[in-house]
This record gives sequence, structure tokens and C-alpha cells, in this order.
Amino acid sequence: MLSANTQYACYLVFKLSEKCCGLHGPVIVRDLFNWRSKETGILYFRHTNPWNVRDTDWVPRQRKDGWMEVIVWKFNSNYELKNDHLFVNLKLITYEGTMSGLIVRGIKFRPI
Repeated sequence: MLSANTQYACYLVFKLSEKCCGLHGPVIVRDLFNWRSKETGILYFRHTNPWNVRDTDWVPRQRKDGWMEVIVWKFNSNYELKNDHLFVNLKLITYEGTMSGLIVRGIKFRPI
């Protein structure tokens, strides 16, 4: 259950395998349900030089359980909920080829 008047984030929980050879650069995130909007987000799966990052929320953070997490989407509960349901259709785009070596554990929603 989401609280009213609250800003939330969707976190992707992941690891990079030993054989991962890419994902050094930024990854574009686009909301496909809001296709009219050309707004995109940019996230990183690896730590990057702080001079190259526009917003520090979109870089990965180490969790206590050994997994990493990164914000893939932010939303306000008042505007995004439709009949107590939240529909999400995000597309991740990388220009380094495939995302081979990305191990996804799941996603988490929590307040910012």
C-alpha cells in the first residue's frame, strides 16, 4: 500500500557477473506508458567518475546483503496510481551492445 502525497522510487536490485564485459557507460531509461513524453532517465550499473554524473540518485549503491541497487524510476503516489494499481513499463537502452552479465534479483518500491 502506497502512502498519499509521497515521493517514491523504484529500485532495481542486481549484481554483475564475473563474465560481465560491458555496462560501463550510462543506460537510458524510458517510460513506455508515457510514450508522448520524450523525457528519459539515465542510470549507471557501475560506479562512475563523479564529474560525469548529473544526479547522484541514479548511480548504484552497495546493499548490506551484497547486492547492488539503483533507482530506475521516481514517481509521486498521487499522480501515478490508477484504481490502487501502479502500471510500470520501462525500457532500458544501452549503447554498449547487450546487457549480458547483468543478474537481476528484483525490484523494490520505497519512499525517497
